Amino acid sequence: MTKLLSVQIRPLAQIIMALTKIVITVGPAVEERETLRSLIKTGASIFRFNLKYNTHRWHSALIQKTKEAARITRQPVAILLDLPGADRKISLSTLLAENLKGLSLAAKHNADFLAISFVRNRKDIEFFKKQAKKFSLSAKILAKIETRQALENFEEILDVTAGIMIARGDLGKEIPFEEVPYYQKKIIRRCVERGKPVITATQMLESMVNNSSPTRAEVSDVANAILDYTDAVMLSAETATGKYPIGAVSVMERVCRFWEEKRPPISGFNFDFRNQTAALCYSAYQLWMSPFCQKEKVKAFIVLTEGGLTCQMLARLRPNLPIFALTQDKKLRDRLCLVYGVIPLYFEGGEGNIYRKRTPKDIEKILVEIKKTGRIKKGEKVILIYAEDWGTLGRTNILRIQEIP
Repeated sequence: MTKLLSVQIRPLAQIIMALTKIVITVGPAVEERETLRSLIKTGASIFRFNLKYNTHRWHSALIQKTKEAARITRQPVAILLDLPGADRKISLSTLLAENLKGLSLAAKHNADFLAISFVRNRKDIEFFKKQAKKFSLSAKILAKIETRQALENFEEILDVTAGIMIARGDLGKEIPFEEVPYYQKKIIRRCVERGKPVITATQMLESMVNNSSPTRAEVSDVANAILDYTDAVMLSAETATGKYPIGAVSVMERVCRFWEEKRPPISGFNFDFRNQTAALCYSAYQLWMSPFCQKEKVKAFIVLTEGGLTCQMLARLRPNLPIFALTQDKKLRDRLCLVYGVIPLYFEGGEGNIYRKRTPKDIEKILVEIKKTGRIKKGEKVILIYAEDWGTLGRTNILRIQEIP
């Protein structure tokens, strides 16, 4: 029998992290190696580098430090480069010229995501995709929604982008401030329905730049984003230049975890079911919600994924359970750090191929490996989702309840 591949992940015994992901902005306040490691241990999984500030040499060094911290903590993280916007009167070609160094930096460090500022329509995204190809970039494009035009053309932007960042600060300058919460909820809803990750950003815990505790209004802001079912919440100056960067992440994680447990199951969303995978993931969610699985206290979903679609189709239903995602693609592992509830695991080298047809013995070995993370114990039940028909996107077809051996 083919030897099972080993999982690369730090044991998570007695650590229960929020399912909502936390994006932190890297700046002078967190440039020490120990601080970066502490941020990961506290719950940060996406590290944003805002190229509007500091030099490219500084960012390059900090990206390397961040990847080193991830290796030491044995936790995957995603690297997000935020390309600076320009005055809206400046042409796209001029904006591109200003960002060529940013694209080069992304290629050098194999960044996971590129956030594009002041997007107006799908052509802006397609333009950047073409330029990224010239640099052989594998990074996925995130559209920052911060203009009136982006709101008007949101559906076409969502069609061609991998995910969305709701940049509430600049958006609040473009539209009346009382409209910002309305569009936040509307955007999150559409992203959830489509299964595309969405980040709620700007001033979430702003007072923690100088204070060790947040205001109650800020806590309510984070809580409302969780109730909106966002994939991720973001810290900007709080971690980049603030006095309490680790404290801010700790507060964010704590609020997220509390409200994930308190919010009702998702309902009233208009989910599309474009393929077999989407339908099977909905069945998996309904299975978890069944009286049997609730009585048995199923502890997690386990997904074998080649392209990430199964994870996204399951995560959009916002189950209050971790989704272990097993992949042999390191870049996919890191990108899945942005998807709600997903704990990405890399199956390393060796003789095996997790995408081939599985036997019951293979499944048992996979479960034994996952048990080593400390998140699941012997005798507990999980729901497995995978496909026999590998190589065809959207053809997930196996759903089973399994007890941890």
